Amino acid sequence: MPAYEIDGYDNLIAGMVQPIVTQSIIINQATDAKFERGTVLARTGFTEEGMWVCTIVNSEATPAEEKVPVGVLADEEVDATTAQQRATAYVSGEFNRDALIFGGTDTIATHEAALNAAKIYTKRVVK
Repeated sequence: MPAYEIDGYDNLIAGMVQPIVTQSIIINQATDAKFERGTVLARTGFTEEGMWVCTIVNSEATPAEEKVPVGVLADEEVDATTAQQRATAYVSGEFNRDALIFGGTDTIATHEAALNAAKIYTKRVVK
């Protein structure tokens, strides 16, 4: 689960004008908690030590916290289907809008304004 090993072109990072800032997070155990790099995250709480607890953002989620994007998963894959996992999230930077992954039926159009408000800027990338 290396977070920063990049072989060739990085489809997620779309620029370096805005600083890329990371945050250590926790993904709680859940049957559907298997996420890939680029998953847009919502903060659902904090650990006793102050670490963010996150899950995939989903505008159809019942808890209001799960509707607000706060970061983008940096790790290649995080599998919390059997146990809670530590991970790394980008909480600031410029990202390829087509590489972002959302929960439910959400799309970039659902969350783009909220992402920009959270200093997560989206760009169209031409390869």
